Amino acid sequence: MLEYTGENPATPQSPIGSLFKTVAILRIGTGTLLLTRHAIDALPDAYHFLWNNQPWDWASFMAENNVPYAHLVAPAVALIVGLVAVFWVLGFLTRFFAVVFLPIAAGALVLAQKVGSPMVETCWLYIFAATTLLLFGSGAISLDKLFNLGQRPKKKKKPSY
Repeated sequence: MLEYTGENPATPQSPIGSLFKTVAILRIGTGTLLLTRHAIDALPDAYHFLWNNQPWDWASFMAENNVPYAHLVAPAVALIVGLVAVFWVLGFLTRFFAVVFLPIAAGALVLAQKVGSPMVETCWLYIFAATTLLLFGSGAISLDKLFNLGQRPKKKKKPSY
């Protein structure tokens, strides 16, 4: 399991030391890359595309590749990518946003393969990262862990009389 590696799982762990022993490093790294490489550029462009009617590469690319309602899908994808990136970095609702992001990454994979883009490998890596986060959760250092989201409730022991 990715949550713990060590001698005795019952011993308390320091939160900083457990950062490198958990899936949190994958979540933070993937969220940071998604934010810096895609969302930072896409969100302002989507805003200007919607409100100022300026041309945008994503919308024209999707329209050229016969994506239905490309003028609505492109800004929605940009917004979803931005939200996923921020929430993955924070570690809040990680599994939910992994489910939300998987169709976006799969759609990007289909488009990248259709045009022969070198981004195919990147799409596959995002799909694998999202699947890993879906299966294993957010890791030790996250808001999910702080609020016990996605955790199974502990069974209370019955008092013995």
